[in-house]
Amino acid sequence: LPMAAGTLFRRWRPDAARRVHASLGRVAFPALMLLAAVFFVQYAGTILENLGTLGLAAGALILLAMSAGSLLSRVFGLRRAARRTVVIEVGMQNAAQAIAVATSPLIFDSGEMAVPAIVYALLMNVILLVYLKLLPKYSGETAAD
Repeated sequence: LPMAAGTLFRRWRPDAARRVHASLGRVAFPALMLLAAVFFVQYAGTILENLGTLGLAAGALILLAMSAGSLLSRVFGLRRAARRTVVIEVGMQNAAQAIAVATSPLIFDSGEMAVPAIVYALLMNVILLVYLKLLPKYSGETAAD
């Protein structure tokens, strides 16, 4: 339903959709980091107690998703810029949604269930920043290419 609404909004009001997209683009990442930071502070004990297991699981999930995205991008013959975009996007997917589902009063209503998503949200940034830092070194291009 949200995707259909967004598609219709973009089709019927393209100028307004561009403005909303630009605004949300500037707000989404900082909002995710604020949400993760608030939950991190609130559940710091639980996170630190389980960081080894959660960190390994989240890191493996991120790296496997990024690798699969890269492989599938190559299989489908996407250009270099599109492959990089896919790798970054699959690495960043769903952390905010997982936190929202876990803490929603209509679904699980549990902050503790959001702990793995919080670790994922924090770890994905580290892994993706390392990827972006290593990208020019191994591809012979700059991150801006």
